Amino acid sequence: MWAAVPAAAASAACEVPDEDDVPLGPGQMPPRNAHLPPLHAEINISIIMIKGQLELEVSHARRVYGVNGEVPDSYVKCYLRDGDKWLHKRKTRVIRRTTEPHFKQTLKYQANESLGRILVVMLWQRCGGFEHNLALGGAEICLDKLTLPQRTYGWYPLFPASSLAADESPD
Repeated sequence: MWAAVPAAAASAACEVPDEDDVPLGPGQMPPRNAHLPPLHAEINISIIMIKGQLELEVSHARRVYGVNGEVPDSYVKCYLRDGDKWLHKRKTRVIRRTTEPHFKQTLKYQANESLGRILVVMLWQRCGGFEHNLALGGAEICLDKLTLPQRTYGWYPLFPASSLAADESPD
């Protein structure tokens, strides 16, 4: 059974199935066919709708390790997803060489862009040279399940990027 943190009224498009006993963040959607390792990364964020804008405060993450177990340079990318379309990318700055990055950044979206959409939060490892950056994990948050005029805080477990609605996010 998925143990979701209590949130506002559920949306039919964002139903939470019962599969495993993993504590999810507020409004977080369970992934498809994914299991968390014992020491999985988590990200702490808060979300509020204020003055016609959705504000996403990306605070910090914990237990962040690179794909080969190294201490990574990491950053967060967020998208609004509408079905299969990934819209309105926002990014934090890169935090260098730490397993406990403190981003302390607020990312903003217009209210009309965010209503009825899924917020996708992904943690990335920055690679040097001509290598592609690597997705370390992600969380999908159903905004319709949150009471957006009130600030919602939570820790969100990061599942493998392949378990999100689309296997690859746009650049």
